[in-house]
Amino acid sequence: MRSLRVTIAQTRRFNNYNEGIEWLRSRIRDVTTDLIILPENWIGIRIFSNEEFNEYVSLLRELANEVGALIIGGAAYVSINNKNVSICPMVNEKGLINYSEKIYPSRATGERIGISNGNRLGIIKMNDWRVSCIICVDAMYPELTRLLAKHEVDLVANPSSISVDRVSLWRSLGLVRAFENSTYFASAMGTGYKYPDGRDVLGGSFVASPNGEYRLVIDLGIEGVFTAIIDHDEIEYARSRRGYINDLRNEFLISNILVNIVDT
Repeated sequence: MRSLRVTIAQTRRFNNYNEGIEWLRSRIRDVTTDLIILPENWIGIRIFSNEEFNEYVSLLRELANEVGALIIGGAAYVSINNKNVSICPMVNEKGLINYSEKIYPSRATGERIGISNGNRLGIIKMNDWRVSCIICVDAMYPELTRLLAKHEVDLVANPSSISVDRVSLWRSLGLVRAFENSTYFASAMGTGYKYPDGRDVLGGSFVASPNGEYRLVIDLGIEGVFTAIIDHDEIEYARSRRGYINDLRNEFLISNILVNIVDT
């Protein structure tokens, strides 16, 4: 499968996952796609129990079976073993295949007050493709995306919630992450609500290519599902031309770099 149909859902924040799933089902009924990416906390910011999270995954599984696609289920707060974490489930017709956790909850929004650091990044193999998930602000930590790149990830999904004044920054960040790691970077952003500090969240989702271009840019303030077709040939061209990934794997070279500080 050299090409991949990637569908970004730019959605409001729903009151619960049943409401969100019904919205999504109504929008993708006639869509042909291989992968669906949902925004961060699109089903609300309440912390779910493990049982509720399993029910949400079950609903995603039903939908994945109907559509015949892998679903990156955004990110949800889940209480597991007396620890609250942000989890991005990856679900197909078989159920929960893998998941990523948010490694660095946002300090700026106060998320760290109630949400603990995660410690897991999941990767799924889909024929010729390796797909992973980096949750929202974790994209600001280049080491995390680079870690995935060392494992030959071809597409980094980025469920996000970004204030409107930071959308241009986030699109630029996604373009850089894609280019420097020779991978696609697809960010699904929520729309139609406010940040804790009152700033508007209006979406701005996009798909960036490994060669410095956007394959999809979604306008601010609109809700819906939008599909881009991405091609593995772009990845192979980027990796053969620039060799960034091979350089990243050269741990010996990196470990022997001398940082010299002089006090004047």
